[in-house]
Amino acid sequence: MKLSVFKILASTLLIFIVSVDNICAQKFILLQKGSRQKTSLKYEIGELFTYKSKNNDYYITDVIKDIQLDIIVLSENILKPEDITAVDVLNKDTRNGTLQNLSYMSYGAGVILLSAEAINSVYHDKSLSISSGVLVGTGTLFATGFVLSKLRYRHFKNTKRNKIQLVILYGD
Repeated sequence: MKLSVFKILASTLLIFIVSVDNICAQKFILLQKGSRQKTSLKYEIGELFTYKSKNNDYYITDVIKDIQLDIIVLSENILKPEDITAVDVLNKDTRNGTLQNLSYMSYGAGVILLSAEAINSVYHDKSLSISSGVLVGTGTLFATGFVLSKLRYRHFKNTKRNKIQLVILYGD
């Protein structure tokens, strides 16, 4: 009985030691503008990657299968970082979430302002009337929300300052 428990523990330990090499390894694509860490985006294995290459004038979406020293292995293509002209980062960039939330807040403030004016006019005057100042304020809030929604970061272009790096880290 003790021998079989020992064998089970030894085999489990052996499997764990063999798999530690894969657990500690990290491979990702780093999109970085300049030297600032705030503007860097990280794509890992298994994520969707939407890119435009030198050979195509349109964006292609594919899943990252592996990252090697000088190539990106996708489910249907193999790319070098130099061949990528642009990457679609609309859904990846965290700053887009902040801009989207600000635009929703502006839209919501416009709706609340317009609703409050309408409810107050019905309650006090027994008829629906909205003042021109409230209409101007509501229009300004809606316009601000629209402008903020269009300011989102859509594309990362592979140019001089913008770099696409393949990073492979192995644990000690």
